[in-house]
Amino acid sequence: MKALFFLLLFVNVVFALYIQSGPKPSRNTPLPAEIHPEKIRLLPITETAPALAAPACLEWGGFIGTDLQRAEAAIAKLQLDDNLDRHTVGEVAAYWVHIPPLKTKNDADKKIDQLKKLGVVNYFLIQDSAEWNNAISLDIFRSEEAARKFLAEMKGRGIRSAVIGERSLKQVAFVVHKPSEEIIDKMIRLKQGFPGSELKARECGTTTPPP
Repeated sequence: MKALFFLLLFVNVVFALYIQSGPKPSRNTPLPAEIHPEKIRLLPITETAPALAAPACLEWGGFIGTDLQRAEAAIAKLQLDDNLDRHTVGEVAAYWVHIPPLKTKNDADKKIDQLKKLGVVNYFLIQDSAEWNNAISLDIFRSEEAARKFLAEMKGRGIRSAVIGERSLKQVAFVVHKPSEEIIDKMIRLKQGFPGSELKARECGTTTPPP
């Protein structure tokens, strides 16, 4: 048994010495041929990384009529102050529901009192205009069908002097400078309440060309 033990011990020692004295791998050992290092290419980060930067400016428009008034009131609640501009983005054909110019300011005030009694709260008295002075604007629509529907509603309330006129009006858009992620999220929610409005990223210092 002792002879077997020493024999096994001798074999283990010899094997260990062989392992230690064997050739070590060199750092300069070339890569196996099948890897083809010259064909290895790293993809640029821009090919896969999404663009996460917020837009320089955000434009929301274009508005006319009571939609413009509503949009102004809604965006004012965001308190954007100096970061908010408004500008025109071309003209659009519109249908104007209005009461034609009255003779005097006193006549116009009496008509407005009648409107209030009939439950009309959206109106605008035009002043300082040679052609439309003392006219009362009730609303403006992009389609003749919507204007006629509104006119029928006004006449149903007893406002028989209201008429429809076709006009070319300037559209208004709001531009938010350097919006934060929070403001972008709020603007997206605002847009949902104004069907037909457009919200888009744009460069600052430029204007959208007319349609």
